[in-house]
Amino acid sequence: MKGRASGFPVGRWVTLCAVAAGLLLVFQYSSVPLRAQEQKPAAGQPSEVKPEAPQPVKAPEAKPEPKAEEKKPAAEQKPGAAKKEEPEALDNDSCMDCHTSDILKQSPEERAENVVVADKPQPPAKKPPYLFGELSLAISMKKYKDGVHAETACVDCHQDIKELPHAQRVARVDCKKCHEEAVEMTAASAHGKKAGPKEPGCIGCHDVHYGKGSDADVQGWKSKHCVDCHTKYGLDTVAGHAKIYAPKRHLALGCMTCHQGEQPGVHNITPVKTKVAGCEACHTKYTILAKKKVEPVSFWDYVKQVGFINKEVLAKFGYVVGAHRIPALDTIVILVVLGPLALPIFHGGLRILTRRKGPIELPEEKILLHPLIERLWHWAQAICVVVLIITGAMIHWPEKFPGWFQWAVDIHEWFGWATVIVFLIWLVYNLTTKRITHYIPQKGEIPKGMITQAKFYGYGIFKHEPHPYAPSEDNKFNPLQKIAYLQFQVLLMPLLLISGLLYMYPDYFQGFIKAIGGMVALATIHYILGALFTAFLVAHLYLATTGETIGENFKAIVFGYGIKSDHHHQA
Repeated sequence: MKGRASGFPVGRWVTLCAVAAGLLLVFQYSSVPLRAQEQKPAAGQPSEVKPEAPQPVKAPEAKPEPKAEEKKPAAEQKPGAAKKEEPEALDNDSCMDCHTSDILKQSPEERAENVVVADKPQPPAKKPPYLFGELSLAISMKKYKDGVHAETACVDCHQDIKELPHAQRVARVDCKKCHEEAVEMTAASAHGKKAGPKEPGCIGCHDVHYGKGSDADVQGWKSKHCVDCHTKYGLDTVAGHAKIYAPKRHLALGCMTCHQGEQPGVHNITPVKTKVAGCEACHTKYTILAKKKVEPVSFWDYVKQVGFINKEVLAKFGYVVGAHRIPALDTIVILVVLGPLALPIFHGGLRILTRRKGPIELPEEKILLHPLIERLWHWAQAICVVVLIITGAMIHWPEKFPGWFQWAVDIHEWFGWATVIVFLIWLVYNLTTKRITHYIPQKGEIPKGMITQAKFYGYGIFKHEPHPYAPSEDNKFNPLQKIAYLQFQVLLMPLLLISGLLYMYPDYFQGFIKAIGGMVALATIHYILGALFTAFLVAHLYLATTGETIGENFKAIVFGYGIKSDHHHQA
């Protein structure tokens, strides 16, 4: 055939071209997704979706690989790099890489190389005058883990540190972020804004790195910390409390005992006394020093107590006047004081019943029994003793006289010193003038004269018998008067005054007070002596009415002259 002989058959060319065109169409449609394949037809809608016109596909552009010298570690890549990573969290171990004991061996220039310095290294930060704990660049992690902040990371407080190395000067820690209530209370206290430039801040009382918990801090808190801090700031704590009684003894109780606000705690120390810090808050039967208040009991149950009330306060703080007393002893003292009242009631009543009928004729001649200085001494001492008795009762039972304790203490001290001066005047005068012999019993007056005088008081006075020992210029007291005055004026009065002075100034006589049994023994002795003088005063006032007339002895001690009787007892 002619066609076959001439070349490649035409039919084969047609067939090859058709196959190639079909393959091209299949490749084209399979490379472009149809809309029907991307979305599912909604319910009730036809499932046929017209395909979008095929778009030509661009091959992704390959990014050039960075040169070897341009590659940097991930930590050094700037923000905005192809892959952004969060900085690693700073822990205490990271901080301790620098803050070891070795940092203290470095020079300021060497330390500056380890931190970020804006301009030039700064001089060391000035520390406050007083720090309660340690504040150093070197931190002991062992001690830190034993403290209250053991579970706290360094950057939890030093929040301005975001990366290492950090700036040379870190910001002052704001404790208020965690301890808001405590900081606000401190700001309103004597240690806050009122302290001005001497404000100590939290580090003045707290060891921030190695401190213990609040309970341990309160238990270990002592007034010495306050005194040490005040001394560093130029404040004399003892001199600042000089107006109160025995300032050193009060300071030993703890500053918070008095300088405490409305709420309990160490953060609200007040600059002045509040109602909590009034003297009667401690010096009373219901003292705030006691953990348990004295519960009210019946009268009989109370007076039967032979030990001190508030025993736990006595054991912890020592004797506190007004807060410590023995109910049974109080009962005995009251009976001893009231006992002499039986004299005017019973003895005086019998005198009234047996009094003379008609006018009483007395001798007209007068003798000088009491010179002026003796009269001035007598009435001065009488006033002092009366005031001391009244104020002493107010001090011993302060809850019976609310609001008067401090006044009573002040007046008691003033009149105590006045009594000392008056007694010394009496002693010097009687020794130099030899009038002390009026107080010394003469021959035959003990015991015979005492018995004779006692018989007169017990029987003869009702029969209107003459006084067995009528007063004279050289012997103005009868035997019973001499014994009483010698006992109270010469013996007990010095003991009362000495015990009172020891009571007023215990800081100066600690050794002597301890030798006699401590403040408990001293207070008990002074209390009993005061009670005896009170009983003596009551008896003395009544016996002064047993002269020739009821008012005769009173006139003599006011004007100095008494009746000259012609009957004198002969021993």
